[in-house]
Amino acid sequence: MESYAHPEFLISPQELHARRGEPGLVVLDVTTTLVAAKDRPFAPVSGEAEFLKSHIPGARYVDLERDLSVPVKGLLFTLPPVEDFARMAASLGIGQDSFVVVYSTAQPGWAARVWLMLRAFGFTNAAVLNGGFAGWKAAGLPVKAGAVPPATPPLEEFAWRPADKRVFVDTRAVNKALDDGSSQLVNALPPDVFRGDSLIVYGRPGHIPQSVNVPTGTLVDPETGRYLDPGSLERRFTDAGIDPDTPVIAYCGAGVAASNVAFARLLLGHENVSVYDGSMLDWSRDPLRPVVTGER
Repeated sequence: MESYAHPEFLISPQELHARRGEPGLVVLDVTTTLVAAKDRPFAPVSGEAEFLKSHIPGARYVDLERDLSVPVKGLLFTLPPVEDFARMAASLGIGQDSFVVVYSTAQPGWAARVWLMLRAFGFTNAAVLNGGFAGWKAAGLPVKAGAVPPATPPLEEFAWRPADKRVFVDTRAVNKALDDGSSQLVNALPPDVFRGDSLIVYGRPGHIPQSVNVPTGTLVDPETGRYLDPGSLERRFTDAGIDPDTPVIAYCGAGVAASNVAFARLLLGHENVSVYDGSMLDWSRDPLRPVVTGER
């Protein structure tokens, strides 16, 4: 049976259930809901209220915007400095000997974003729950309601490092890709948003020139929420014209859907992938930066 290059990046609900109670296990619900807003494409709403109603036993809730991002006017979910990230990680009980499982109740980009942040700051013993919370419930596994007591501090602190600049990149990397074709730009938004004929607009309608479109939702089974099998997942990228040997810079509206594209690439063994932190919200702030509409 065909396997992912890195199957350890995923964990099934059944395996997670079997590992409950293990020392060092940290389970995080990172759900955020996006709602319409008057002054921007969307507003993030914390998933904490829903977490209190139902969650995986032993899990803790972390809010991506409130807890794991730095406020930047006009942007969302911007990568925080390592000191802030380390402080929050310790408060969640993450230490040297931890194994972290990340899940969400919505699209897997939220879990992929936090998984990728852990990786960027040097922590690699983490996995995304395949199928998310819906998959957990579909498997008939137990859920719990109510508040969770504070985490026990880790026995040994993890040596967090400044974010790897190859994981999250800025405008300079995108400009370089446009200038010399050194990286393939991959837009993870729905096709109508990519084309620029949607009511949802991230600064300006359309996409960065030379981009191809691989919508984040096409990377998972729409019925189960689980990632496609390796062959089907690889075809999502090759059908879009992506050369496996060419580095990829994934982007979207604010860096969440793009994180799911990056996670899928890494799952398949393509290490040459980055996320444009800030994505279209950042790119669109400068009117001199080109944005195009249509299929390409």
